[in-house]
Amino acid sequence: MAVLVYVILFLPSLVFVSSDHDDIDIYNLHVDCKVTSRFAHTVITSRIANKANVSKEAIFEVELPKTAFITNFSMIIDGVTYVGTVKEKEAAQQQYDTAVSQGQSAGLVKVSGRKMEEFKVGINVAASKKVTFQLTYEELLKRHSGKYEIHIRVQPKQLVKKFKIDVYITEPLGISFLTTEAPFLNENLTKALSKTQNDKEAYISFNPTLQQQRICAKCEETKINGDFIVKYDVNRETAAGDIQIVNGYFVHYFAPETLPKLPKNVIFVIDVSGSMSGRKIEQTREALLRILSDMHSDDRFNLITFSSSVSTWKTAVVTGSTSHIENAKRHVKGIHARGGTNINDAVLEAVNMLDDAEKKEILPERSASIIILLTDGAPTSGVTDKNEIRKNVKNAIKQRYTLYCLGFGYDVDYDLLEAMALENGGVARRIYEDSDSDLQLQGFYNEIATPILSDIKFLYSENAVSSLTTNIFRHYYMGSEIVVAGHIEDNSLDVLAVQINARASQNDLVLNTTASVQGMAGILKNQTYIFGEYTERLWAYLTIQQLLEQIISASPLQKELLTQKALELSLKYNFVTSLTSMVVTKPTEGEDTQTMLADKPKDEGKKEEDTISGFSRGKALRVMNQRRKFTVFGGRSLFPSLSDQALDTEIISEQLLALGGRSRLGSYNDQVIHKEIMSTRRIHEDLSEIRENKEAIQPRFSVSDYPHFIIQLEGGSHLCLNIGGRPGLQPLSVQLINDPKTEIQVFGQLLRADGRGKLQSSFNKFIIRYGTSKLAVSSAEISLENGEHIHHSPWPFSATYYYDRLKFTTELGKILRITLDDKVTLVIVVYEGDSLALYVDSHPFSEATTGLIGQFYNGAEISILVNTGNKGKIIYGAIENPVTREMWKDYRPQKSSSSISCWVLQLPLSTLELLN
Repeated sequence: MAVLVYVILFLPSLVFVSSDHDDIDIYNLHVDCKVTSRFAHTVITSRIANKANVSKEAIFEVELPKTAFITNFSMIIDGVTYVGTVKEKEAAQQQYDTAVSQGQSAGLVKVSGRKMEEFKVGINVAASKKVTFQLTYEELLKRHSGKYEIHIRVQPKQLVKKFKIDVYITEPLGISFLTTEAPFLNENLTKALSKTQNDKEAYISFNPTLQQQRICAKCEETKINGDFIVKYDVNRETAAGDIQIVNGYFVHYFAPETLPKLPKNVIFVIDVSGSMSGRKIEQTREALLRILSDMHSDDRFNLITFSSSVSTWKTAVVTGSTSHIENAKRHVKGIHARGGTNINDAVLEAVNMLDDAEKKEILPERSASIIILLTDGAPTSGVTDKNEIRKNVKNAIKQRYTLYCLGFGYDVDYDLLEAMALENGGVARRIYEDSDSDLQLQGFYNEIATPILSDIKFLYSENAVSSLTTNIFRHYYMGSEIVVAGHIEDNSLDVLAVQINARASQNDLVLNTTASVQGMAGILKNQTYIFGEYTERLWAYLTIQQLLEQIISASPLQKELLTQKALELSLKYNFVTSLTSMVVTKPTEGEDTQTMLADKPKDEGKKEEDTISGFSRGKALRVMNQRRKFTVFGGRSLFPSLSDQALDTEIISEQLLALGGRSRLGSYNDQVIHKEIMSTRRIHEDLSEIRENKEAIQPRFSVSDYPHFIIQLEGGSHLCLNIGGRPGLQPLSVQLINDPKTEIQVFGQLLRADGRGKLQSSFNKFIIRYGTSKLAVSSAEISLENGEHIHHSPWPFSATYYYDRLKFTTELGKILRITLDDKVTLVIVVYEGDSLALYVDSHPFSEATTGLIGQFYNGAEISILVNTGNKGKIIYGAIENPVTREMWKDYRPQKSSSSISCWVLQLPLSTLELLN
C-alpha cells in the first residue's frame, strides 16, 4: 500500500509502505499549507492503523523543497508522543554516533531529485494499534515569471478514506489572479475541488471521497495521478512595494512591474572541453539557439568558448540585430567539444571584453552587464588553483558586472562555481543531465533576460531599524521579487519610512513610501489564515539563508563568525539547516529505542561528504565546534587537548611578540627560543622562569573588558590604550588623529558607562573628516556629509560604498572598513551593545600627526623598557608613561585570537583636555 503526494515548492511527497497491503490502513492523510505573504507553513499529518494481529512496519516519507527548513517532527505511538529535537550538528552527530556504535541508528533525510529532499522514517506498529506522524516545515515562496506556483504531484496509488489537501493563502495587498489545474480533474473529481476567494484571501481544498477516487465504480484502483497546480500573484498598488509589520518585525516586498527594461550586455562563456561531448554539447547548442532568438535588438552580446584555450566569436560585443543573431546561430551550430577546461582565462576574457566595451563607450550608459558561465567540470588547464581563480575573477570584476555560473551534471566543481557567483553578485545553478537539460538552460536565462533596475538600495527610518537582511541588490529582473526584512527597535515609532534608490533605464529612481506600525498590525489581525509571528520567522529564515550563502565565499574568520550567527538563529527558531540536525528517538521491539538523525543533505549526486565552513563531517566537525566553544569573538583555537609543551611555546611566543620579537610557533625548539629571548636584552628570565610565570599573563578579566584602543607597534608588539576615570554625564569629544598634511581628522565621543568593570567609559560615536567630507559613525547609523548633501543609512549587513575618494565596506552588520584615497584604512567595530572601537589598519600618516592615537603613528621612536615581571615603561618622543603587561579582549575581527597580550597604558581624563 502506498500513498504519494509530491510537491515541487511547498507541499510534500508522502509514501507509506508495509509488508502487507491489506493490514496497514492509512485512514487519514492531511496536507495543510498556510501561505501568509509568500511565507509557507506546512503541516503534514498522517494516521495509520495496523489491522493485523501481529506488528507491521509502516514507512512515512515526505519530499520537501531543498530550500525549506524542517521545524518539527513528532510521532504518537500508543498514546506516547515522540518529538524530534533540533540540536547543533556536532551535538546531534555525537548522539547519533553513540547510537551507531550500539547498532541502533538511521538517517532520515537524503537528496531526492532536482529540487527536493526526502524525509523518511519507518516504525513498527503493534497489532491493532495506531500511529500518527506529523512533520512541519517552512519556506519563503519565490516569484518566477510573474507568479507564484504550488506544484503538487498527487499519486496515492490506493484509495484513502480521508484524503485532503488544504491550501490557505493570505495576501494583504490582494490576490490578482488564482488558478488551479490538474490533468486528472475530470467532471467527477472536479466536484471534490473547492475554491473560496475574496480580495485578500483564498482557500483551496481537494477532498475526494472514496467513490470519486475510484477508476471505475467497483474498482479498487485510484484515478488520481498527476500534478495538482496552484498559481497566483498579488496586487501591487505602489511602485515602492508592500511593507508588513507584526510585533516589531517587518518584511518589505518589492516587485515594480510598469518600469521600462534596461538594455543588457551579456557574455556567454561556454565550456567545449572533451567532457561536454555528446548529448551535453547538443543540448547546449539547442538552448543557445533559442536564447539567441529571444535576444532584444538593444541588447549587446558575445560568445566565448573554451577548452584548454579560449576562443571568441567576435572581438567585441555586438548588438542584437537580426544579422548578428543569425551569424551567431551559425557559429553555435559549429561548436564542438574537445580539450581541457581553462575556466580562469575564459572568465577573465569575458571581463576584458566588457572592460574594452566600456572604454570605447560601446555599452549604453544605463545597462546591466552579465557574464553567464556554463561548464561541466573542474579546472584542468591554465590556472587550476581554485582560490587563485576566485581571487583573479573577483579582482577583475570589481563589483561592476554580475557573474552567473551554471554547472552541468555532477562532475562539475559546484563549490567553486557557487563561490565565484556569490562573490560577484550572482548565483549558481545546477543543470541536471536529462532530456530537458536544454530547457533548464533556457529557463534560467529567461529569469534574467529582462533586467529592470540596477544598484538597488533600501534605506529605512534612521535609528529605528536593526538586523536588516540584505538591502543592496545588483539587479532586479522582470517577474521576480526582492524581499527585505528587519527588526524595528524603536517601540515608540508610529511610521516606518522607506526610501529606495536605484538606476533605471532613463534616470536615477528614488521611491518613497511609509507604513503605519500600529495600523498595519491591526489590518493583519483581521486576516483569517495568518499563522503566528510570521514576519519574525520570515526574517529569521531569510537571515539564515543569506548567512549560509555568505559562508560559502567568506574568509576563514568570517566563516566562523557567520557560522556562529546562523547556528544561533537556527537553534532559536528550531530550524533544521546545514548547521543543525534533528534527533528523533523512536521505540523498537521490547524496551529498546532507536536514534535517528534528520540532517540537511548536500546535493552532490554521490556519497555525501557534508561540509560546514570548510570542515568535513565527523571528526573535523567536532574540531570546528571545539574551536567555537573556546572562542568568544572569532579567533585562535584553544583546544582542550593542547599539551603543556604547546602551551609553553605559545606563551613564549606571546612574550617575544610583545617585545618586538618574531612569533615562530612550531618551528623553534626550546634552545632556539631561549636564545632569541636572551637576545632582546630586556628579559633576563630563563626558560624555566617563563614557564613558571605563565599564569601571570593568562586572561583575568571578564569578556566585557576591551581596551579603548589597540595600537600595533613596529616589531609586532601591541599597546592597549585606556582612558582612566569617569567622564561627566555629558559626552566628551576627544581628538584621536589630526594630520594636517593628509587632511585627515578623527574625533571620538566618549560616554560615561556605569557597571563596565575596569573600563568606566566607552566610545559611542566616531567622526572622520577627510578634505570636505565628513563621515559620522554610531552603532545605529552611518552618515556621510559632503557640502550641502547629507546621506544617512542604517548599518547594512554586508555592503560596499564608493564616494569620491572614500570607500567604506560593512561586514556582518558590525564591522566598517574605511579606506581614504586607497592609502589609509581605518576600521570601526561595534561590540558590547552600542560601544564602538576604532583601530588603524594601514596608514601613510605624516610626522606632523597628533592626537590621542595619532601620536603613535607619526614616525616617532617608541620603545618599551621592562623593569620586572609584567611592569615597564613606554617612551615615545619626550613622553614617558608606566605600562603593565596584561591580557585583554581583542575586538579586531581579522585577528587570529579573541584575546591579546599587550602593554597597557592608562591615561587620565586630564590628558584628553590637553589634547582637545
